[in-house]
Amino acid sequence: MVRKMNKTKFIEVLAKELNCDVEYSRRINDILEENPLIGKKNKEKTVNTFMVELNIDKEEAEKIYEVACSVASNAIKEKIKHPFKDLNKE
Repeated sequence: MVRKMNKTKFIEVLAKELNCDVEYSRRINDILEENPLIGKKNKEKTVNTFMVELNIDKEEAEKIYEVACSVASNAIKEKIKHPFKDLNKE
């Protein structure tokens, strides 16, 4: 249950940051779940998958990747700084 809420919150924040609808950010999240975020080769693979699956150019795909990494890393940093804070209640 908690994991699903974290995923939902991630999708909502991603939609807000990318200025897109929730369904589009859900598709982005599905791609991210199939491809790890860490690593240069993984970045290339993920960006290429974005380009194919979402039918977008490389610049837009890299922007999506960078925003997704930023959202994920900020959530991790916040959890490290405040380990007992519920990030889903913000």
